Amino acid sequence: MKIFIAEDDDGVREMLVSCVSDMGHEVAAAENGQELVKLALEGRPDLVITDMHMPEMTGDSMIAMIDMYPPLAGVPVIMVTGVTPMELADAGIPKEIPILSKPVDFDKLAAEIDKVSAKQEG
Repeated sequence: MKIFIAEDDDGVREMLVSCVSDMGHEVAAAENGQELVKLALEGRPDLVITDMHMPEMTGDSMIAMIDMYPPLAGVPVIMVTGVTPMELADAGIPKEIPILSKPVDFDKLAAEIDKVSAKQEG
């Protein structure tokens, strides 16, 4: 799968890229939601992994923007964040988006990626 990651923390972004690429996926990374949208318009990802609070464009704004572009609408998203569930609900994050708390549990992340992969294959 082609997986795009939006994360403003360099260390977390590098760990996510390493983990996801070690799983055998093609990975592209961005420092914020705005950069990720540009990447996604250049080549549609199969999955987006994003943080919530980032400069330039937050995760919730990025998700809304992706859904506005017909070629990108419906791209699955996994949120990896330190934001509380209440804050995410207040931001209008759809309930179907899996939320993983930081620090990242890479086994849980791998399981969520496998779920998305299975849905796309089935």
